[in-house]
Amino acid sequence: MSINRLAITIVDGTQSHDLMVALGAEGIRATIVNATGGFLHDSLVTLFIGIEERRLPRLFTLLEEQCPRRMRYVPLGVETAMASGYPTMIETSEGGAAIFILPVEEFRQL
Repeated sequence: MSINRLAITIVDGTQSHDLMVALGAEGIRATIVNATGGFLHDSLVTLFIGIEERRLPRLFTLLEEQCPRRMRYVPLGVETAMASGYPTMIETSEGGAAIFILPVEEFRQL
């Protein structure tokens, strides 16, 4: 196996466990780095995945299957609460994955 690509993949923390199981079943190994960010300041997980270029389509398929986008309602903010005391809710999209593919000049495992 010749690792010639690095996939830096950012996924929702709630979807990361199932993704890691699916990657492991395919023999794809990943290093996990936890993070927080985004509009809702939710839990995010960054995966560093060393992979062969020819296996990238399978990686993309796994990401689509395990990290689907979904809709969620969140409060718009306290200052816009209606007279009844209930906040105005807005629909937002969450989940999915952001993937950056970088070439790898050399990979060594010591």
